[in-house]
Amino acid sequence: MAYFSTSFKRLMIFSLGLLTLLNMLHTVKASDITAERNAANIDLLWMLICAILVFMMQAGFMCLESGIIRNKNNINVALKNVSDFGISIVCYWMVGYGFMFGVSKSGFIGFNDFFFDPTGTITSGPAMTFFIFQSMFCATAASIISGSVAERLKFNSYLIITAIVGTILYPVVGHWAWANSDDMFGGDGTTGWLYNLGFTDFAGSTIVHSTGGWIGLSIILIIGPRSGRFIEGKVRKFTPSNLPLSVLGVLLLGFGWHGFNGGSNLILDEAVPGILLNTFLGAAAGIVACLLFWGVQDNIAPAGDLINGLLAGLVAVTASANWITPLGAVIIGAGGGLVAIYATRLLERFELDDPVGAIPVHLAGGIFGTLVLPFFAAEEYLIGNQNLTDYTGNARVNQFIAQLIGIISVGLYTFFGSYILLNVINNYSPLRVNQEDEEIGLNIAEHDSGSDQIDLLNIMQYQYDTGDLSVRGPEDLFTEAGQIGYHYNILMGSLEESDKIMRNQKDDLKIAMDKAQTANKAKSDFLARMSHELRTPLNAIIGYSEMLMEEADDDGLETYSEDLSKINSSGGHLLTLINDILDLSKIEAGKMELFVEEFEYENLLKQIEATAKPLVEKNGNKLIITSKINNLNLKNDQTKVRQILFNMLSNAAKFTDKGTVTLVVKLEKENIRFDVIDTGIGMNKKQLDKVFEEFTQAETSTSKKYGGTGLGLPISKKMTEMMGGHIEVSSEKGKGTTFSIIIPISVKSN
Repeated sequence: MAYFSTSFKRLMIFSLGLLTLLNMLHTVKASDITAERNAANIDLLWMLICAILVFMMQAGFMCLESGIIRNKNNINVALKNVSDFGISIVCYWMVGYGFMFGVSKSGFIGFNDFFFDPTGTITSGPAMTFFIFQSMFCATAASIISGSVAERLKFNSYLIITAIVGTILYPVVGHWAWANSDDMFGGDGTTGWLYNLGFTDFAGSTIVHSTGGWIGLSIILIIGPRSGRFIEGKVRKFTPSNLPLSVLGVLLLGFGWHGFNGGSNLILDEAVPGILLNTFLGAAAGIVACLLFWGVQDNIAPAGDLINGLLAGLVAVTASANWITPLGAVIIGAGGGLVAIYATRLLERFELDDPVGAIPVHLAGGIFGTLVLPFFAAEEYLIGNQNLTDYTGNARVNQFIAQLIGIISVGLYTFFGSYILLNVINNYSPLRVNQEDEEIGLNIAEHDSGSDQIDLLNIMQYQYDTGDLSVRGPEDLFTEAGQIGYHYNILMGSLEESDKIMRNQKDDLKIAMDKAQTANKAKSDFLARMSHELRTPLNAIIGYSEMLMEEADDDGLETYSEDLSKINSSGGHLLTLINDILDLSKIEAGKMELFVEEFEYENLLKQIEATAKPLVEKNGNKLIITSKINNLNLKNDQTKVRQILFNMLSNAAKFTDKGTVTLVVKLEKENIRFDVIDTGIGMNKKQLDKVFEEFTQAETSTSKKYGGTGLGLPISKKMTEMMGGHIEVSSEKGKGTTFSIIIPISVKSN
């Protein structure tokens, strides 16, 4: 705020100084200078002051554009504004002024006064003053283009474009409309064809502003939008680098605009106050119209629309500021502001990217202001009452036709002229920067000018890419980025310390994990060895007990037969347990392999039915097998598939009493699905959560009542996963359980 206050005070002091100087000149005694010469000098001074005010518009454009685009490109935009001033002025001095105000060739182009006064022989103050003033207009036309193509156009490409504007584009259309032998400073017999037609553009709504807009539009069509601006039909808004700076730029432009319009009168007379009044009324009406537009919709007006509304109001009244009433200025300014809003939306609809809204403001606003001039100007100014070309007998219609012809002709020449020429250049040397340069920003890519923000972002990106937490960002407690860097470094220090602790813990965990894996492997190896050692005597015990049972039955020793049966049953149970432990230890040790073979599905089903049916019917249950699969060959480990299904069916039979155990088989794409459904005791959620845990059953009481080792389901699950399948389970307490085994029809061997 202090910055704006200081700037405002300086502007006020400057304005008061100018008014005081003018007043002093008006009070010069007649004895010192003649009244006629005094008036002429005042006119020259007025023109020079206005030229300086127009020059200040360069600062306005720089602030506006630098503030509204992103941080990574603001230096590039600022340097473009400085450079286009220099390039355009030199080109205009060399040939542009001669093309614009030289002796006319059929009203289309001037052809003398090149290299204006190279040896300093011209002593005419009015001629030099006129050149200075018109040079500022040329620089303004070039600056308009800068904003529309910001953030993706090469710096050197922009300099070439500026040179083209200052030599053959702006001067030619300027000659068409403003080359007039009756002008105070241009009276050398030149006359442009649009001027002869009756086209009127007081201070350049079309000749200056629309020209810049048309050229900007042609370049946008060639180079395309900024990366990420339009994504799948949606418009992405970028964050401005400094909106208050943009607002300052608008105010500077408005201040300089009074010189733009006031100086176009060429003399300081009674018409100037009205011109200045219409100028600032148009600006005010433009921004008020935007506020009302958004207020009616109960929305907050976007900053860009408010900025552009004020500027579009200025552009619109520029064509007719000397001919209209204050009420007309308000209407035209308001219309210009609204036109800019709709033009902005139109550009976005067609995915044309104008970062600062130069085309809606200068092109659309310029066309609108030039076109409505006939309907607000007093009739005595119109071409029908100046004995010029009469088209219809109606002065306003005649003027409208002349304005329309002027707008179209200027648009065709500047748009297609720049589009064709720049397309040719683009084919040989691309106008646009490459993708990498656009991403890092033109400040660095084009000028090697970084910033604290860019440095900090680069460090963040480096840390993201490398994981190196030791790098620190720039610190400066007197800048925003430096303050962020300071606190970011504190955060990174904490993260680095935490990372060290986590790395140490990770190393400790790895050591502990290695020990646990070694111990687990040792356990599995031990169990495998012990299982082999135990199976041999157990098989002998089971075999001998069966022989003794037969002999006891033959000898009628029923007492011994019952005891031998218990020995045989216990041996069988122990052998089953050892076999399960052996299978589990093989799986955990990674020694179990799949023996893949091709076999018939129907044979597998018959084997399962023959093996499981007696076991299922033992508790009064009924076995139901449902399958609609025919002529299917499986490529899998037949033994393990049979073991899995037998485990599931025996488990279902064990926990079902006088119910049903159903096996449903179906195909699912490249898998085969076995659903084992029982009507047994079922399980609750807590029991379901540990159903596949080793040596565990649903409840401790069930192992005593129903028997079992608690290894059948875990082994079945691990075997299924070895095949690339999985097991699903659902259950409801008191209603039954469903196990679903899904395995591939064809699996690869280990």
